[in-house]
Amino acid sequence: MLAVVGPGPRRRWACVAQAALGGLGRRLSVAGGASPFSPCPEKDPAFWGTSSRPYSATDRTERLDMSKFPVENVRNFGIIAHVDHGKSTLADRLLELTGTIAKTDHNKQVLDKLQVERERGITVKAQTASLFYNYGGKLYLLNLIDTPGHVDFNYEVSRSLSACQGVLLVVDANEGIQAQTVANFFLAFEAQLSIIPVINKIDLKNADPERVEKQIEKMFDIPSDECIKISAKLGTNIERVLQAVIERIAPPKVSRENPLKALVFDSTFDQYRGVIANVALFDGVVSKGDKIVSAYTQKTYEVNEVGILSPDEQRTQKLYAGQVGYLIAGMKDVTEAQIGDTLYLHKQPVEPLPGFKSAKPMVFAGMYPIDQSEYNNLKSAIEKLTLNDSSVTVHRDSSLALGAGWRLGFLGLLHMEVFNQRLEQEYNASVILTTPTVPYKAVLSSAKLIKEYREKEITIINPAQFPDKSKVTKYLEPVVLGTIITPHEYTGKIMTLCLARRAVQKNMVFIDQNRVMLKYLFPLNEIVVDFYDSLKSLSSGYASFDYEDAGYQTADLVKMDILLNGNPVEELVTIVHKEKAHPIGKSICERLKDTIPRQLFEIAIQAAIGSKIIARETVKAYRKNVLAKCYGGDITRKMKLLKRQAEGKKRMRKVGNIEVPKDAFIRVLKRQPDK
Repeated sequence: MLAVVGPGPRRRWACVAQAALGGLGRRLSVAGGASPFSPCPEKDPAFWGTSSRPYSATDRTERLDMSKFPVENVRNFGIIAHVDHGKSTLADRLLELTGTIAKTDHNKQVLDKLQVERERGITVKAQTASLFYNYGGKLYLLNLIDTPGHVDFNYEVSRSLSACQGVLLVVDANEGIQAQTVANFFLAFEAQLSIIPVINKIDLKNADPERVEKQIEKMFDIPSDECIKISAKLGTNIERVLQAVIERIAPPKVSRENPLKALVFDSTFDQYRGVIANVALFDGVVSKGDKIVSAYTQKTYEVNEVGILSPDEQRTQKLYAGQVGYLIAGMKDVTEAQIGDTLYLHKQPVEPLPGFKSAKPMVFAGMYPIDQSEYNNLKSAIEKLTLNDSSVTVHRDSSLALGAGWRLGFLGLLHMEVFNQRLEQEYNASVILTTPTVPYKAVLSSAKLIKEYREKEITIINPAQFPDKSKVTKYLEPVVLGTIITPHEYTGKIMTLCLARRAVQKNMVFIDQNRVMLKYLFPLNEIVVDFYDSLKSLSSGYASFDYEDAGYQTADLVKMDILLNGNPVEELVTIVHKEKAHPIGKSICERLKDTIPRQLFEIAIQAAIGSKIIARETVKAYRKNVLAKCYGGDITRKMKLLKRQAEGKKRMRKVGNIEVPKDAFIRVLKRQPDK
């Protein structure tokens, strides 16, 4: 740092040198208002004759005074929408307008920090950013949370809304209301949040904002004059969005005089600093050096660092009630940071906050290391990733063919794929995933079995543990209430698809002249793998789909074993509906025939329900030509050689052991559409 005494240009350049040494930081623009930082003439906008100036993050470390923002000047809001309706683009424009990031052409998905998010173009993790905005002569602190749009990440949305008092409901001016728009609206409505409808993409050629306004009014009972029409891509009307946030969303109802009460709504793991917890303060103040206690573990920690995210970490001395930020308190073990936990000051206990309802897994899959020597590394990677994604459930599991592993529960198939991709990209872990299954239930018949299992109704997440029909009175399968929104010309095709998936129609409503909303009760097993792809291809990509849990129903289920030369393969056991057992069994046998390498003996691949074989394919044996040396001669000589070869193959088949290659499991388990 340079120390230069006296006014004038020399002192000004000293401050510039200080900023340069610290490394060029992000901009902080406070349009026409006082700086939130501690008094320093060089930092004051009036000194520079402009509303913003770049200086280093190091330079302003811990200078940010959060007490300058009284509760009435704080707004906490989230952005919710269907997939690809422009949430992240709107967040980029809000960050630019408030000067949180410099305005450049490279600002695309600024808050989407994961590699998987940038590759797929979707938001997977909810991200927080604090914005400073001057309005009506007052400086406001706006805490923005950008949320995912896909149904599989609904838990992220519901968790993020707990830190908000209002939401921006973004709707595409071209596509209109979609299935996830409806689901997210009701999440916000049930949480009693202020809802500001924003119609995005008005710059598109086929945009029809007036039609979308009528849809919003009809579906959500929000007057059309409350809708804000914007183009996030071009930056049109973005100022109106920020003004509406300040005018229509109430400040948080909190007290800074009460003891500290902070909710952990998200967390990540840093290799060097331990757990970084994202917190929303409901009461009190937290500062560096405070001793805090976790209501979940009852362990005491010392706060090493607090700050806000804008969108990178910015340290502050304190955080006050009503504000959202991050906190590092030396939690080194991933099990110590529970999402939904309440933090309070040592010797000042408070009533814990309700926390979050635990996520209910919809899909289960076995996960195994490709090499068993990698087991401990994979275990550590899964623990760290489940800290960041708390909706994944983990149970230890083992398999004869694949060794020790885990059975993981996910919220959907995309969730499973993203989790697997993050393991590979962030922890360099290669794994084998078994076929996804859903959690079934069985009602036991005898008192002896009830005593053995300690309950009458058992849940089955591993198909290999599916009980025999003689032991149960009935089987139950999970069902979901699915919402499909589609242009009316595709209604017939979609109804046929739903009926083929054993769905029962519950409702049908016309949203406007062109769009229909269908509600069906689906068995979860029928939609979990390939239903969404089939729906998109039937409707030329126009239909949208969302579902919610609807309990269990009685079903005629059977366990289907796959046999190789009479020996069952545990990893390929599946639970299917009795009506669909034959086509699914035939399909698996055909794919196994293409993937199992040929042996010196014949391999019989069979699908069986109990002792009944329902499908069979045969892998022919390699055959040596034992007659190659016989030129002419008596036929009995040839018959003798062939008979000896047949006996040898028969003996080899008895002692021969078939090992299914691990890459064959992956190819076989990828289910194909019903033929």
